[in-house]
Amino acid sequence: MTKLLVFFFCVLAMNAGAQFNGLFPAPRELKPDTVWIITGKRELGPAYRRYKLDFALDARQTIIGSQRTKIGGIRVGLEYRRVHRIGIGFYGLRDGILNGVSGAVELDGLPQIDSTITWAKLTMSYRSLYYERVMYFSRKLEWSLTAHYGLGKIAGSYTRAGSANLETLPEQRMQLVEFSSLGYYNLTYWCSIGVGVGYRYVPSATREIRNVYEAPIGLLRVRIKPGKLISSIWDKNTKFLY
Repeated sequence: MTKLLVFFFCVLAMNAGAQFNGLFPAPRELKPDTVWIITGKRELGPAYRRYKLDFALDARQTIIGSQRTKIGGIRVGLEYRRVHRIGIGFYGLRDGILNGVSGAVELDGLPQIDSTITWAKLTMSYRSLYYERVMYFSRKLEWSLTAHYGLGKIAGSYTRAGSANLETLPEQRMQLVEFSSLGYYNLTYWCSIGVGVGYRYVPSATREIRNVYEAPIGLLRVRIKPGKLISSIWDKNTKFLY
């Protein structure tokens, strides 16, 4: 009799289990976070932070008029899911990059505007929104494409042939669009150096101004990752993320 009762209750328990099966859903498996790069989908892994600070120092070689000159700048923004970077940049000729303060470039003539101009000194400064898309990354290498849309101002002064009078080129507001491609090399887990090429457009300016300021650009960029540097103090695994 006892064996019969035990068998009966076992059957009831199995039946009750079958009734409740599916009432409480099983924990869902989390899909790994992946991003697209040129080699296909790339898994980021659970240790990656979705948002990180993006900070870079920009040094550029470009042409203003017919003179090769330097543009300096900094940019600050956010990196999202390793491959998206968006933020704002501040740029100017030579050392001027903040608050519209800009250096200048001197030219031995300005035929794009007036053939009688024998000397000119031009300035340019701008602020831009940027979006950078990382197309490939590995432990040591990275390749990205970047677009800038900026607002700035240009101004200058000049002299004409046969005259010592210094004339002023009125300050003008301008819109600016830049496209560039860069390759990075990771020096350490918190610092990268990149080189690349691009082109600057000034779509809203007159043809004469476009002839002066539209030009190819060569880029040298240093990316600093302060978040990774600070996090590595207490999390040693941070330095193995790339």
